[in-house]
Amino acid sequence: MAKEVRLTLAKAIAKANLRRAEAGEKPLTMHSLAVEAGVAATTITRLARTDDKAASALSLDLASKIATVLDCGVEDLLETIDF
Repeated sequence: MAKEVRLTLAKAIAKANLRRAEAGEKPLTMHSLAVEAGVAATTITRLARTDDKAASALSLDLASKIATVLDCGVEDLLETIDF
C-alpha cells in the first residue's frame, strides 16, 4: 500500500482560529499568517490548497515559522494518507 503526505494548512488554521476565538482573540487570515510568518501571501495561499505539490513545496524552515505563528506542531501541518 502506498502512502502520500498531504499538507493540512487549512485545518491547522481553523484549529488555531478556534483556540483564538475561545481566548477572545481575532482570527488569523491567510494574509495575516503570511505577514507574521514573514512570507508572501501567495505562498500561504498555495500551501493552503490541497494539491499534491503543496506538501513537497513546504520547507522545514517555513513549516517551523507557520507552526510558531499557529502555535502548533509541525505534525499538525501534515497528514499521511494510504492509497
